[in-house]
Amino acid sequence: MSDAPSTLPLRAWVDAWDDANHTFYTHHAPEQHFRTSIDAGTATARRIAALLAPPPQHPHEHPRPAPRSSLPRCIVDIGSGSGALLTQLAALVDDEVTLIGVDVRPRPDDLPAAIGWRQVRVTRDIEDITGRDGLITGLVIAHEFLDDVACPVVELDDDLRPRIVQVEAATGTEVLGPDLADPAAEALLGGISPSEARAWLDHWWPATKPLARREVGLPRDLLWRRLTRILASGHAIAVDYAHRLDDRRLGLWDGGTVKGFVDGSACRPRPDGSVNITSHVALDSCASPHATVRSQFDVLSTSAVGSRSLASWPPDLGSFDWLIEPCTPTPATQALSETMVG
Repeated sequence: MSDAPSTLPLRAWVDAWDDANHTFYTHHAPEQHFRTSIDAGTATARRIAALLAPPPQHPHEHPRPAPRSSLPRCIVDIGSGSGALLTQLAALVDDEVTLIGVDVRPRPDDLPAAIGWRQVRVTRDIEDITGRDGLITGLVIAHEFLDDVACPVVELDDDLRPRIVQVEAATGTEVLGPDLADPAAEALLGGISPSEARAWLDHWWPATKPLARREVGLPRDLLWRRLTRILASGHAIAVDYAHRLDDRRLGLWDGGTVKGFVDGSACRPRPDGSVNITSHVALDSCASPHATVRSQFDVLSTSAVGSRSLASWPPDLGSFDWLIEPCTPTPATQALSETMVG
């Protein structure tokens, strides 16, 4: 990649990416461009419905009354798209459970009337995502949501210094920008500081070799923390393409993971709003110490779902990880993350 001065109208990747995805999702229906596990069947919805219920008691334990709360039980689907997941869940959960979709797009015309809808652009600074934040219990679902959240993109130079990658939106042409020690970096990191970006890289994606690429996942970590504050109690669940620290340390993801998708196919990640820009998520960095990260196969191969339902899935739909985190880290709420694959 060139680091020579450019006459192109360059932007930091994080800013161009954020604007591009907002434009894409405002004007495009996701189901027109890519298939998810929701389209492949009801296995994901059935597992989520099972997770809403309290964990089963040991057969020799004395029956305990279920804890009661005066707060309504809800399932909040962040980045709900067409509402397909909520429509599946509506047939699986009790009528007393309120279903709420959250998306930048208007409410789908064919969405069942019982499902609530919030047209909101979710950011880490938004005060109230559902209109009832902190006044509900249940589950928050971020299914293939965090991979769309924009991150700073860096490339290691010959001295293993992370330099910010800049991009020309209309063509996808890239140029190496300043390193994180340069004062100019402050304005190119999407609202995080150079010291925060460097600390995240040192801990979660250490340097390996020159020309290696990284997406600085801190903006996703911060947004995830915001999602865990929607509920007064319950669990937040993220399901996404992911990579893990051990593999990142080995250099298995040194090519970076930023991709474009349109019309069902991967394409050059051109951040002009015409394609969806995505990258794998470091779910382990999002997770709190109380959370659990498991492979999708482990989570769905349970008595609540059954491994047979996964047999017909395309291979890429089985390569996700699930992050499940108690919104109030007490022993009572932590039990679900400890038994999530039981």
